[in-house]
Amino acid sequence: MDKYQSFYQPDSDISELVQHIEVLLTEWAERIALISSQQGLTLQHRSLQASLALDHNSLSVVQLQELAAGKRVVALVQDIRQAKNALALLQQLDSLKPYQSTDLRRAHAAFMATVVSDAGQYRQQGAGVYEDHKLVHMPPAPSKVEVLVDELFDGLQHEQLHPLISSSLMHYQLAYIHPFSDGNGRLCRLWQQLILIQWQPSMAYLPFTAVLKEKARDYQKTLRQAAPKYDATNFILFMLRSIQESLTAELQQLAQSSITQPVVLPDQPLVNLSQFVQLKAQKVKGKTPGPWYKTEDQILKKLKKDNRLSAKTIADELGLSSRAIEKQLAKLKAEGKLVRTGPAKGGRWQVVA
Repeated sequence: MDKYQSFYQPDSDISELVQHIEVLLTEWAERIALISSQQGLTLQHRSLQASLALDHNSLSVVQLQELAAGKRVVALVQDIRQAKNALALLQQLDSLKPYQSTDLRRAHAAFMATVVSDAGQYRQQGAGVYEDHKLVHMPPAPSKVEVLVDELFDGLQHEQLHPLISSSLMHYQLAYIHPFSDGNGRLCRLWQQLILIQWQPSMAYLPFTAVLKEKARDYQKTLRQAAPKYDATNFILFMLRSIQESLTAELQQLAQSSITQPVVLPDQPLVNLSQFVQLKAQKVKGKTPGPWYKTEDQILKKLKKDNRLSAKTIADELGLSSRAIEKQLAKLKAEGKLVRTGPAKGGRWQVVA
Protein backbone atom coordinates (compact mmCIF):
# COMPACT_ATOMS: atom_id res chain seq x y z
CA MET A 1 0.00 0.00 0.00
CA ASP A 2 1.08 3.56 -0.57
CA LYS A 3 2.95 4.86 2.46
CA TYR A 4 0.81 8.01 2.51
CA GLN A 5 -2.37 6.02 3.11
CA SER A 6 -3.63 6.48 6.66
CA PHE A 7 -4.53 3.63 8.98
CA TYR A 8 -6.27 3.33 12.30
CA GLN A 9 -6.54 0.55 14.86
CA PRO A 10 -10.02 -0.67 15.91
CA ASP A 11 -10.46 0.43 19.51
CA SER A 12 -13.16 -0.22 22.12
CA ASP A 13 -13.04 3.46 23.11
CA ILE A 14 -13.84 4.42 19.52
CA SER A 15 -16.88 2.12 19.47
CA GLU A 16 -18.17 3.47 22.79
CA LEU A 17 -17.70 7.07 21.70
CA VAL A 18 -19.53 6.45 18.42
CA GLN A 19 -22.47 4.88 20.26
CA HIS A 20 -22.66 7.73 22.78
CA ILE A 21 -22.47 10.38 20.07
CA GLU A 22 -25.30 8.70 18.15
CA VAL A 23 -27.51 8.92 21.26
CA LEU A 24 -26.64 12.57 21.77
CA LEU A 25 -27.25 13.32 18.09
CA THR A 26 -30.82 12.01 18.33
CA GLU A 27 -31.56 14.62 21.00
CA TRP A 28 -29.55 17.25 19.11
CA ALA A 29 -31.62 16.78 15.95
CA GLU A 30 -34.83 17.18 17.97
CA ARG A 31 -33.55 20.38 19.59
CA ILE A 32 -32.30 21.86 16.32
CA ALA A 33 -35.71 21.35 14.74
CA LEU A 34 -37.15 23.75 17.33
CA ILE A 35 -34.67 26.62 17.17
CA SER A 36 -35.14 29.79 15.14
CA SER A 37 -33.25 30.49 11.93
CA GLN A 38 -31.32 33.22 13.75
CA GLN A 39 -30.22 30.79 16.46
CA GLY A 40 -29.10 28.36 13.79
CA LEU A 41 -27.10 31.06 12.04
CA THR A 42 -25.45 32.04 15.32
CA LEU A 43 -24.33 28.45 15.87
CA GLN A 44 -22.89 28.35 12.34
CA HIS A 45 -21.08 31.65 12.86
CA ARG A 46 -19.55 30.36 16.12
CA SER A 47 -18.28 27.30 14.32
CA LEU A 48 -16.93 29.34 11.42
CA GLN A 49 -15.16 31.86 13.67
CA ALA A 50 -13.49 29.10 15.68
CA SER A 51 -12.21 27.39 12.53
CA LEU A 52 -10.85 30.68 11.18
CA ALA A 53 -9.21 31.45 14.54
CA LEU A 54 -7.37 28.11 14.41
CA ASP A 55 -5.69 29.48 11.27
CA HIS A 56 -4.78 32.68 13.16
CA ASN A 57 -7.63 34.85 11.89
CA SER A 58 -8.17 37.63 14.46
CA LEU A 59 -11.90 38.31 13.97
CA SER A 60 -14.24 37.64 16.89
CA VAL A 61 -17.71 36.09 16.65
CA VAL A 62 -19.24 39.56 17.03
CA GLN A 63 -17.10 40.96 14.22
CA LEU A 64 -17.98 38.00 11.99
CA GLN A 65 -21.69 38.56 12.64
CA GLU A 66 -21.33 42.25 11.87
CA LEU A 67 -19.49 41.41 8.66
CA ALA A 68 -22.30 39.03 7.69
CA ALA A 69 -24.78 41.86 8.33
CA GLY A 70 -22.85 44.15 5.98
CA LYS A 71 -21.45 46.35 8.74
CA ARG A 72 -17.98 47.89 8.77
CA VAL A 73 -15.39 45.98 10.79
CA VAL A 74 -11.96 47.19 11.86
CA ALA A 75 -9.41 44.38 11.45
CA LEU A 76 -6.52 43.24 9.26
CA VAL A 77 -7.43 43.38 5.56
CA GLN A 78 -6.46 39.76 4.90
CA ASP A 79 -8.47 38.54 7.89
CA ILE A 80 -11.54 40.40 6.63
CA ARG A 81 -11.10 38.97 3.13
CA GLN A 82 -10.86 35.42 4.44
CA ALA A 83 -13.88 35.93 6.71
CA LYS A 84 -15.98 37.33 3.85
CA ASN A 85 -14.97 34.41 1.65
CA ALA A 86 -15.77 31.93 4.42
CA LEU A 87 -19.22 33.48 4.89
CA ALA A 88 -19.85 33.18 1.15
CA LEU A 89 -18.67 29.57 1.21
CA LEU A 90 -21.09 28.87 4.08
CA GLN A 91 -23.93 29.61 1.67
CA GLN A 92 -22.60 27.00 -0.78
CA LEU A 93 -22.41 24.02 1.59
CA ASP A 94 -25.47 22.31 0.08
CA SER A 95 -23.82 22.26 -3.33
CA LEU A 96 -20.51 20.71 -2.19
CA LYS A 97 -19.98 16.96 -2.40
CA PRO A 98 -17.42 15.62 0.12
CA TYR A 99 -16.02 12.93 -2.20
CA GLN A 100 -15.54 15.13 -5.27
CA SER A 101 -12.01 16.52 -5.63
CA THR A 102 -13.33 19.14 -8.06
CA ASP A 103 -15.55 20.46 -5.25
CA LEU A 104 -12.56 20.58 -2.90
CA ARG A 105 -10.75 22.82 -5.38
CA ARG A 106 -13.91 24.87 -5.93
CA ALA A 107 -14.25 25.42 -2.19
CA HIS A 108 -10.61 26.44 -1.92
CA ALA A 109 -11.08 28.90 -4.81
CA ALA A 110 -14.02 30.50 -3.00
CA PHE A 111 -12.30 30.61 0.39
CA MET A 112 -8.94 31.95 -0.80
CA ALA A 113 -10.18 34.28 -3.57
CA THR A 114 -8.22 37.59 -3.53
CA VAL A 115 -6.07 36.13 -0.71
CA VAL A 116 -3.63 33.93 -2.70
CA SER A 117 -2.83 33.86 -6.42
CA ASP A 118 -3.28 30.07 -6.77
CA ALA A 119 -6.74 29.81 -5.20
CA GLY A 120 -8.47 26.62 -6.35
CA GLN A 121 -5.25 24.98 -7.56
CA TYR A 122 -3.18 22.26 -5.94
CA ARG A 123 0.21 23.48 -4.78
CA GLN A 124 2.99 23.37 -7.36
CA GLN A 125 5.86 23.61 -4.88
CA GLY A 126 7.15 21.66 -1.92
CA ALA A 127 5.81 22.68 1.48
CA GLY A 128 6.66 22.34 5.13
CA VAL A 129 4.55 22.86 8.24
CA TYR A 130 6.50 24.86 10.81
CA GLU A 131 6.00 25.71 14.45
CA ASP A 132 8.24 28.39 15.94
CA HIS A 133 10.65 27.98 12.98
CA LYS A 134 10.81 24.21 13.58
CA LEU A 135 9.74 21.83 10.81
CA VAL A 136 7.02 19.56 12.26
CA HIS A 137 5.64 18.02 9.05
CA MET A 138 6.92 17.50 5.50
CA PRO A 139 3.93 16.86 3.16
CA PRO A 140 4.17 14.69 0.03
CA ALA A 141 5.73 16.09 -3.14
CA PRO A 142 3.50 18.34 -5.32
CA SER A 143 3.49 15.77 -8.13
CA LYS A 144 1.70 13.29 -5.82
CA VAL A 145 -0.97 15.61 -4.47
CA GLU A 146 -3.67 15.10 -7.11
CA VAL A 147 -3.29 11.32 -7.14
CA LEU A 148 -3.32 11.09 -3.35
CA VAL A 149 -6.43 13.26 -3.02
CA ASP A 150 -8.31 11.21 -5.65
CA GLU A 151 -7.25 7.94 -4.00
CA LEU A 152 -8.33 9.25 -0.60
CA PHE A 153 -11.77 10.34 -1.81
CA ASP A 154 -12.37 7.13 -3.74
CA GLY A 155 -11.18 4.93 -0.86
CA LEU A 156 -13.24 6.60 1.86
CA GLN A 157 -16.34 6.78 -0.33
CA HIS A 158 -16.39 3.02 -0.85
CA GLU A 159 -14.95 1.82 2.44
CA GLN A 160 -17.52 0.61 4.95
CA LEU A 161 -16.74 2.94 7.84
CA HIS A 162 -18.95 4.84 10.23
CA PRO A 163 -19.24 8.50 9.10
CA LEU A 164 -17.78 9.69 12.41
CA ILE A 165 -14.65 7.64 11.68
CA SER A 166 -14.43 8.29 7.92
CA SER A 167 -14.87 12.04 8.45
CA SER A 168 -12.03 12.09 10.99
CA LEU A 169 -9.85 10.10 8.59
CA MET A 170 -10.66 12.61 5.85
CA HIS A 171 -9.65 15.45 8.17
CA TYR A 172 -6.41 13.74 9.16
CA GLN A 173 -5.35 12.63 5.69
CA LEU A 174 -6.11 15.94 3.97
CA ALA A 175 -3.99 17.67 6.61
CA TYR A 176 -1.22 15.17 5.90
CA ILE A 177 -1.37 15.61 2.09
CA HIS A 178 -1.53 19.42 2.48
CA PRO A 179 -3.04 19.90 -1.01
CA PHE A 180 -2.84 23.70 -1.20
CA SER A 181 -0.25 26.37 -0.63
CA ASP A 182 -2.46 27.99 2.03
CA GLY A 183 -5.86 27.52 3.67
CA ASN A 184 -5.50 23.77 4.28
CA GLY A 185 -6.61 23.80 7.93
CA ARG A 186 -9.98 25.41 7.23
CA LEU A 187 -10.63 23.06 4.29
CA CYS A 188 -9.75 19.95 6.37
CA ARG A 189 -12.25 20.88 9.07
CA LEU A 190 -14.90 21.85 6.52
CA TRP A 191 -14.55 18.53 4.68
CA GLN A 192 -15.04 16.56 7.88
CA GLN A 193 -18.16 18.62 8.55
CA LEU A 194 -19.47 17.95 5.02
CA ILE A 195 -19.30 14.17 5.56
CA LEU A 196 -21.06 14.55 8.91
CA ILE A 197 -23.78 16.78 7.41
CA GLN A 198 -24.37 14.25 4.65
CA TRP A 199 -24.90 11.67 7.39
CA GLN A 200 -26.82 13.86 9.85
CA PRO A 201 -28.04 17.26 8.56
CA SER A 202 -28.22 18.62 12.13
CA MET A 203 -24.40 18.48 12.22
CA ALA A 204 -24.45 21.69 10.14
CA TYR A 205 -25.28 23.52 13.38
CA LEU A 206 -22.88 21.82 15.80
CA PRO A 207 -19.94 24.18 16.51
CA PHE A 208 -17.48 21.42 17.37
CA THR A 209 -14.65 23.53 15.99
CA ALA A 210 -15.16 25.77 19.05
CA VAL A 211 -13.89 22.85 21.16
CA LEU A 212 -10.90 22.47 18.81
CA LYS A 213 -10.18 26.17 19.29
CA GLU A 214 -10.24 25.79 23.08
CA LYS A 215 -7.88 22.82 22.78
CA ALA A 216 -5.82 24.22 19.90
CA ARG A 217 -2.49 22.98 21.23
CA ASP A 218 -3.78 19.45 21.86
CA TYR A 219 -5.48 19.46 18.46
CA GLN A 220 -2.28 20.38 16.60
CA LYS A 221 -0.15 18.10 18.77
CA THR A 222 -2.39 15.07 18.12
CA LEU A 223 -2.37 15.79 14.39
CA ARG A 224 1.45 16.06 14.35
CA GLN A 225 2.04 12.95 16.44
CA ALA A 226 -0.12 10.83 14.16
CA ALA A 227 1.58 11.78 10.90
CA PRO A 228 5.01 10.08 11.31
CA LYS A 229 3.33 6.78 12.22
CA TYR A 230 0.73 6.91 9.43
CA ASP A 231 -1.76 5.91 12.14
CA ALA A 232 -4.77 8.15 12.75
CA THR A 233 -6.16 6.25 15.77
CA ASN A 234 -5.27 8.88 18.35
CA PHE A 235 -6.54 11.66 16.13
CA ILE A 236 -9.87 9.86 15.60
CA LEU A 237 -10.24 9.48 19.36
CA PHE A 238 -9.45 13.16 19.87
CA MET A 239 -12.04 14.25 17.28
CA LEU A 240 -14.74 11.93 18.65
CA ARG A 241 -14.19 13.22 22.18
CA SER A 242 -14.33 16.80 20.90
CA ILE A 243 -17.62 16.15 19.08
CA GLN A 244 -19.05 14.44 22.16
CA GLU A 245 -17.97 17.36 24.36
CA SER A 246 -19.49 19.86 21.95
CA LEU A 247 -22.81 17.99 21.79
CA THR A 248 -23.01 17.74 25.58
CA ALA A 249 -22.25 21.44 26.11
CA GLU A 250 -24.58 22.68 23.37
CA LEU A 251 -27.47 20.48 24.53
CA GLN A 252 -27.08 21.84 28.05
CA GLN A 253 -27.04 25.38 26.69
CA LEU A 254 -30.20 24.84 24.62
CA ALA A 255 -31.93 23.20 27.57
CA GLN A 256 -31.16 26.17 29.81
CA SER A 257 -32.30 28.72 27.24
CA SER A 258 -35.60 26.90 26.75
CA ILE A 259 -36.50 27.11 30.44
CA THR A 260 -38.88 30.03 30.88
CA GLN A 261 -40.29 31.17 34.19
CA PRO A 262 -43.16 33.68 34.62
CA VAL A 263 -42.02 37.03 35.96
CA VAL A 264 -44.24 38.53 38.67
CA LEU A 265 -43.87 42.30 39.05
CA PRO A 266 -44.72 43.96 42.38
CA ASP A 267 -47.40 46.62 42.55
CA GLN A 268 -44.82 49.24 43.54
CA PRO A 269 -41.21 49.46 42.36
CA LEU A 270 -38.68 48.34 44.98
CA VAL A 271 -36.08 50.87 43.85
CA ASN A 272 -35.98 54.34 42.41
CA LEU A 273 -36.10 53.60 38.68
CA SER A 274 -34.55 56.94 37.72
CA GLN A 275 -31.43 56.04 39.72
CA PHE A 276 -31.33 52.62 38.04
CA VAL A 277 -31.48 54.20 34.57
CA GLN A 278 -28.62 56.55 35.47
CA LEU A 279 -26.45 53.68 36.76
CA LYS A 280 -27.21 51.62 33.63
CA ALA A 281 -26.26 54.54 31.39
CA GLN A 282 -22.94 54.91 33.23
CA LYS A 283 -22.14 51.22 32.76
CA VAL A 284 -22.93 51.35 29.05
CA LYS A 285 -20.86 54.50 28.61
CA GLY A 286 -17.81 52.92 30.22
CA LYS A 287 -18.13 49.59 28.45
CA THR A 288 -15.35 48.35 26.20
CA PRO A 289 -16.38 48.83 22.54
CA GLY A 290 -16.19 45.13 21.78
CA PRO A 291 -14.60 41.80 22.78
CA TRP A 292 -11.97 42.03 20.02
CA TYR A 293 -10.20 44.72 22.07
CA LYS A 294 -9.51 42.41 25.00
CA THR A 295 -6.37 40.89 23.51
CA GLU A 296 -4.99 44.34 22.66
CA ASP A 297 -5.62 45.55 26.20
CA GLN A 298 -3.91 42.50 27.67
CA ILE A 299 -0.88 42.94 25.42
CA LEU A 300 -0.52 46.62 26.27
CA LYS A 301 -0.94 45.89 29.97
CA LYS A 302 1.80 43.27 29.90
CA LEU A 303 4.20 45.48 27.95
CA LYS A 304 3.67 48.33 30.38
CA LYS A 305 4.89 46.03 33.15
CA ASP A 306 7.75 44.52 31.13
CA ASN A 307 8.75 46.21 27.86
CA ARG A 308 11.18 43.41 26.92
CA LEU A 309 8.56 40.68 26.49
CA SER A 310 8.72 38.72 23.22
CA ALA A 311 5.70 37.78 21.10
CA LYS A 312 6.21 34.12 22.05
CA THR A 313 6.22 34.90 25.77
CA ILE A 314 3.05 36.96 25.48
CA ALA A 315 1.43 34.21 23.39
CA ASP A 316 2.28 31.58 26.02
CA GLU A 317 0.91 33.72 28.84
CA LEU A 318 -2.34 34.46 26.98
CA GLY A 319 -2.75 30.95 25.58
CA LEU A 320 -2.63 32.14 21.96
CA SER A 321 -0.38 31.43 19.00
CA SER A 322 2.76 33.50 18.36
CA ARG A 323 1.44 34.42 14.91
CA ALA A 324 -1.79 35.79 16.39
CA ILE A 325 0.18 37.95 18.86
CA GLU A 326 2.52 39.15 16.10
CA LYS A 327 -0.51 40.28 14.09
CA GLN A 328 -1.83 42.20 17.10
CA LEU A 329 1.59 43.79 17.71
CA ALA A 330 1.79 44.87 14.06
CA LYS A 331 -1.70 46.34 14.30
CA LEU A 332 -0.84 48.24 17.49
CA LYS A 333 2.33 49.60 15.86
CA ALA A 334 0.37 50.70 12.78
CA GLU A 335 -2.13 52.48 15.02
CA GLY A 336 0.69 54.29 16.83
CA LYS A 337 -0.05 52.63 20.17
CA LEU A 338 3.28 50.79 20.27
CA VAL A 339 6.81 51.75 19.28
CA ARG A 340 9.69 49.29 18.94
CA THR A 341 13.20 50.50 19.76
CA GLY A 342 16.46 48.63 19.42
CA PRO A 343 17.24 45.39 17.55
CA ALA A 344 14.77 42.53 17.00
CA LYS A 345 16.47 40.64 19.81
CA GLY A 346 17.15 42.65 22.90
CA GLY A 347 15.02 45.64 21.91
CA ARG A 348 12.24 47.25 23.91
CA TRP A 349 8.59 48.19 23.48
CA GLN A 350 7.27 51.64 24.27
CA VAL A 351 3.54 51.83 25.00
CA VAL A 352 2.21 55.10 23.59
CA ALA A 353 -1.51 54.56 24.25
